[in-house]
Amino acid sequence: MGMFNRRRGARTTISITWSLIVLWAALGYFVYGGLAGVFAMLILGILYDLAMLLALIPFAGVVLQALVMYFLITPWVLDFTGIAATWLTTLVFWVDIAFGCLITFIMSMYVLAHLMD
Repeated sequence: MGMFNRRRGARTTISITWSLIVLWAALGYFVYGGLAGVFAMLILGILYDLAMLLALIPFAGVVLQALVMYFLITPWVLDFTGIAATWLTTLVFWVDIAFGCLITFIMSMYVLAHLMD
């Protein structure tokens, strides 16, 4: 029974992530005025979600995630796609950082709980 609940939780997380990426892409169409904005936001959303794996590192994961997103991913995507930084790219950045904070907090509490045993 417990394994079923974990699987459902993983599926829910993945569907929320993909729902956000589709939302960012749809907003990109209107903000940037065409399919170039859609593809730019798809690339940005997918790369930001891959960077969220760094948030699995306890205590410092979200800091590493933010640094990679800010200094590596964002400039590359803006240069590659030719879009400019707008409120949408900032919103995507901070929403992914918020999810990263939650993940890092959960992993840190998990590590602390096992260290206390």
